[in-house]
Amino acid sequence: MEIKNKFDLLVNVDNVLNFSDSKLSRVSIIDGQNKIYNTLSLVKNRIDHFTKKRVFKVLTESRKKKKAKIVILANISNYILPVTYNKPSNSIIINLHSFGSDDISRIDPRNIYACMVYGICFKELATKKSKIPYSTFSPITAFITTTLMKLFGKEFGLLGIYSTQIPVLKFLTACYVISSMFGVESKSKLYSDAAAASTVDFRPLVDDLVKYDFSNINNYIKALSEFKVMPGITRHTFAAKFVKTLSVNFLPALEDCSRFISTITTSGLPGTSVVPTFISKYNRIEFEKILAISKKIFK
Repeated sequence: MEIKNKFDLLVNVDNVLNFSDSKLSRVSIIDGQNKIYNTLSLVKNRIDHFTKKRVFKVLTESRKKKKAKIVILANISNYILPVTYNKPSNSIIINLHSFGSDDISRIDPRNIYACMVYGICFKELATKKSKIPYSTFSPITAFITTTLMKLFGKEFGLLGIYSTQIPVLKFLTACYVISSMFGVESKSKLYSDAAAASTVDFRPLVDDLVKYDFSNINNYIKALSEFKVMPGITRHTFAAKFVKTLSVNFLPALEDCSRFISTITTSGLPGTSVVPTFISKYNRIEFEKILAISKKIFK
């Protein structure tokens, strides 16, 4: 599994942070760990989710070990995402600025809880303490394919006269997921595994396929256009549709496997706006397969 340094769809946004202690202290909210704990303690009895035990265990540890900086409540004005991980301090970062406030009392506690769930999952994966089996590329591919059909199907006829392009969509998506999220460099393995996941015979396509570096989402989007799956689609129109329908917080899930798993995990929490809570409806079977990985992380 590959951990991206920066995103392409979110220009100049770091996936994980490398803040020094001095820089981190400048953006940290005083007594942040206690504020998170106190906020979530008020709603603890109303939470019914498989992540609950682990979340409150982490919060309890963060109160006891203040110097460890397990969870940092921050206000990072030039960072768009609500949750990330800071390498030097080994900390989960909850960024209140993404909610438009620097006061935790003004933010729905359900969103703070969602950030904790996302942060714990993301940290486990970003530090590779928990690993994602390579076979997971298949349900991730299927889920992204279904999502693309939901968002773009009518526009490009994938739900109608051009439905024959759906296997090609799944094949190209598999190429992207395998290469970008799982770091497979071998072209033969990339194409053969993508073919197995999509039932597409890739051999007649090889001369065209080699033009694309599927480790980069811009090349993947270009391939979707040039293989006539989504003719004319651009990086801008692709990202804009996701932002409009699923919010900007979903974009990192399209580029980083750890972000994808964290998004799926968090989407199961009712009442949160951190990530879309309705995405399980796009493909319930594959959603549950991916969620099974999350449940292992939160055991």
